[in-house]
Amino acid sequence: MNLNDVVIVSACRTAMGKFGGTLKNIPSYNLGAIAIKESINRIKLPVNLIDEVILGSCRQAGNGPNPARTAMVNAGISIEKPAVTINMACPSGMRTMAMAAQAIRLGEAEIVVTGGFENMSSIPYLLKNARWEGFKMGNKILEDGWSDSIDPLIEMGMGETAENLYDKYKISRSEQDNYALNSHLKAFEAQSKGWFNEEIVPVEIKSAKGSESTIFNKDETIRQNININDLAKIKPAFRKDGTVTAGNSCGLSDGAVSIICMSRKKANELGIKPLFSIISFSQIAVSPSIMGEGPSEAIPLALKKAGMTLNDMDLVEINEAFAIQVLSNQKTLKINPEKLNIHGGAIALGHPTGISGARIITTGYYALKQKDKEYCIASICGGGGVTMAAIIKREG
Repeated sequence: MNLNDVVIVSACRTAMGKFGGTLKNIPSYNLGAIAIKESINRIKLPVNLIDEVILGSCRQAGNGPNPARTAMVNAGISIEKPAVTINMACPSGMRTMAMAAQAIRLGEAEIVVTGGFENMSSIPYLLKNARWEGFKMGNKILEDGWSDSIDPLIEMGMGETAENLYDKYKISRSEQDNYALNSHLKAFEAQSKGWFNEEIVPVEIKSAKGSESTIFNKDETIRQNININDLAKIKPAFRKDGTVTAGNSCGLSDGAVSIICMSRKKANELGIKPLFSIISFSQIAVSPSIMGEGPSEAIPLALKKAGMTLNDMDLVEINEAFAIQVLSNQKTLKINPEKLNIHGGAIALGHPTGISGARIITTGYYALKQKDKEYCIASICGGGGVTMAAIIKREG
């Protein structure tokens, strides 16, 4: 072990709120503040020691300037500390950790809070050009803010790029539906057996009148009664004769993740035992039209940087944007299905884009702990073709 190692000393997430569900009225930065505060409290870290906060958030409309800064201050960190909000599409949360690792290795920081937050339920509708064109007469089109998910490089939504993977890999609709079913079943098992409990920070939900409150601490996105026949009945979402459906794609959800990165030297000084260490990161980019292929390049690169092979990995986490995307990478890399997303993934938990890169690392760590294993590689592709991967080693 090297004193310059980057270690993670605390990692937690909120439970995932379904689209329009329990978390819909909580501003995304306040979800971030809740996760940050819990990650700090878990290790009793004096907040004055934190050097910087770096958080991912992709859907920032209506959240003010630099919402990571708002999350940081609302979490109780000194207003004199800097914060930055990162948008690298879906890998944003993972990118925050890589940036923290770079700062720590350069000696620019010793303690950095990373992760992300997203309230997809609060994405607004837009009246584009209303400021200049006005409303003298006639109708105006109210545009869904979700139009931002269409990649201007290819004028294509992410679901359409998933259908491009079907054209290339011919992974059947039934295979995709079965994968989606298993994601829900694995996530429900993990939830039922308490395997998610340690990674989740409870969120207090106040009633409309504010006189009562409930505690939200269970992912509400998991469909425990799902069956293959129900999935088979869902119509294709992106092509009339397509294979990608709402059932075998990730759901929309709300949530936040906080991960505290630290130099091993500083952790030793503070007497804090690391949860896990970062072995390597990789980031690559592929054609936007087949963005889901990214893990097939990012994973081998992260392994090469670490001097390791896929066989050395005890667990593999690939973000489940679409079942076909995970299955195509599994096929290309020959990933053992027994190691892949063992507690389910974004098809069951949802994919709040700004946090998922950090969420799969968090879930991967706690899965390693639950299984008493050592190494996990996590990878996530993103709109525009950007992709990242990370290898972690469990220490605690």
